[in-house]
Amino acid sequence: MMTRNLFEARYLQLKIHASSWQDALAKAADPLIQDGGIDTAYIDDMVEAIKKLGPYIVLAPGLALGHARPSAAVHRPCVAIATLDEPVAFGSEHNDPVDIVVIFAAVDDDAHIELLRRLVIFFNAPDSLNSLRAACTTKDALDIVCAINTGE
Repeated sequence: MMTRNLFEARYLQLKIHASSWQDALAKAADPLIQDGGIDTAYIDDMVEAIKKLGPYIVLAPGLALGHARPSAAVHRPCVAIATLDEPVAFGSEHNDPVDIVVIFAAVDDDAHIELLRRLVIFFNAPDSLNSLRAACTTKDALDIVCAINTGE
């Protein structure tokens, strides 16, 4: 089992405010921009993909997985998660409104597999979405980060 932490607490934001789905993507991605994991062009790529393809990133009730094709705007595989203080509509008939936004960025089609595997394990856990929605303290955030990193 890998012991390296692939997800860090600085990439988890709790109860942030967003005025639109575009703003939610941008604010959720902000920690990745701040540390150089992605450029702002990646946000533009995500927004354009949604405008072209529709709200395909809204995977489950209240959950959006923001992503775009690998590009030069991504400098390393990385992920950020944000919970919103008020849900926003992405235009998904069945899964709006969204209050959890995950930003997932990959440099190519293979380098991000372990990180994606850990996220899938976390989100498949019965109480993961409820834990994220209820999280409001540093301890809550660290518990979530630990769960993602251990693949439990």
